[in-house]
Amino acid sequence: MALIKTHRRGWAIAFTVAGFLALVAVPSFPGAPYLVDQALQRLLLFALVSVFVALLGGGRALVPSAVGLRRSLREGRYPVLLVLGLCAFELVSLLGLAASGETVPISPTWAPDLAGVALLCVSVSLYEEALFRVLLLGGLLSGRGAARNGVVTAVLVSSVVFGAAHVALEGRLDVLALVQMLLKTAQTTCIALVLGAVYVRTRSFLGVVALHALADFFPLALVAVLGGLEGSIGSYVSGGEGALAVLQGLSLVMVYLVLVALYAPAAAYAWGLLETAPLPASGPFEQGWDPRPDDDPDLADAGDGRPVPPTGL
Repeated sequence: MALIKTHRRGWAIAFTVAGFLALVAVPSFPGAPYLVDQALQRLLLFALVSVFVALLGGGRALVPSAVGLRRSLREGRYPVLLVLGLCAFELVSLLGLAASGETVPISPTWAPDLAGVALLCVSVSLYEEALFRVLLLGGLLSGRGAARNGVVTAVLVSSVVFGAAHVALEGRLDVLALVQMLLKTAQTTCIALVLGAVYVRTRSFLGVVALHALADFFPLALVAVLGGLEGSIGSYVSGGEGALAVLQGLSLVMVYLVLVALYAPAAAYAWGLLETAPLPASGPFEQGWDPRPDDDPDLADAGDGRPVPPTGL
């Protein structure tokens, strides 16, 4: 234990790698529906990561607390509002088809699928936020959270790792697949920058879990209602030979280009949040890392990232 506490940063990185690689070893639940099986696996992984966090002395950071939740939802709203806007656009298109007499297919199992999606999004968010925000980002902040550059570097590195971890290749690795992998990493990194900045500012594990779960839930909920849910989970990158594979690859490249353009402002916004984050931000494995209340004066800003001047000036 003394060795772990002396070298928290190195152990945090090692535990992060172990927690991610555990994805291939976690047992499945063959008798459970696909979504429930995936959710139970993530809950087991969350339990494993929780042990790692506790070994580093940060178990308290995982305790659910409403403190800072509202602030987290407000400061990290951009990704959630973006997916809501995209879902609304899709719904308007579907309503237009229905109004013109076209048949809009509704999945016969949409209700249980929707419940499964909610369970999956919560379990994935618990696991990934504990792994990448509390464990990895928390470890990188240890010893470096007193300086602004140290905080920004820690958030940036943990966000890029988070983005790269979301690349799943289906088929052969080729130029198109590589481009998709880079674009998918960039898009997810933008989301992670917001989550990392919000976590540094509010120190609320529950807050970033809620943001992550909501950003995942809305697009998957729409797919659950329309059908084809199982085939859409994890299929981030597509490669292969033949004209059809090339067309699919090009279409994914175009989709990711649009998504990167839409999420890029989130990265800029996150940068502004980090510029006004209270220091020191030493992370959950050091003393004094408690969730900040919503009305914490150290978090006050003018709504555009600029600090609010003291009263009387």
